[in-house]
Amino acid sequence: MSAISLQTPLPQLLLVEPDGLVRSTVAGVCRELQLARVHQAASLSVGQQVLQSQPMDVWFLSLAEPVAAIELITKLRNGGFSSPAEAPVAVMASGVDAPTVQRLKALGIRRLLLQPFKIHDVVHTVEALCAHAALPAAT
Repeated sequence: MSAISLQTPLPQLLLVEPDGLVRSTVAGVCRELQLARVHQAASLSVGQQVLQSQPMDVWFLSLAEPVAAIELITKLRNGGFSSPAEAPVAVMASGVDAPTVQRLKALGIRRLLLQPFKIHDVVHTVEALCAHAALPAAT
């Protein structure tokens, strides 16, 4: 006799990070701990292509391209994607100025992780994002 799992589907997480080591580490931790189903992109333009093909429940973006990242988040908040406009978003950066922080706050960013960060910070961030996500998007 086999057991049937009625586990809820994992949230769909878009991870945009140009650094391959950081990106693969974050994605690997999310997979290993079954926090989210991760869709990786090395750039915001590739991330936008992913968003045009399917909705994401949670976004975790690099601020390596701050203007483009803010434009992408603004488009999300304005309903420009099939992802929920209120989807939880976290950003990571090696540094950020006060005006950018204010703009991110205005866009409802849930968390700003400054690099270098520890793996447990990533785990807590993704757990918090997923806790605030709506029902997982269709795959």
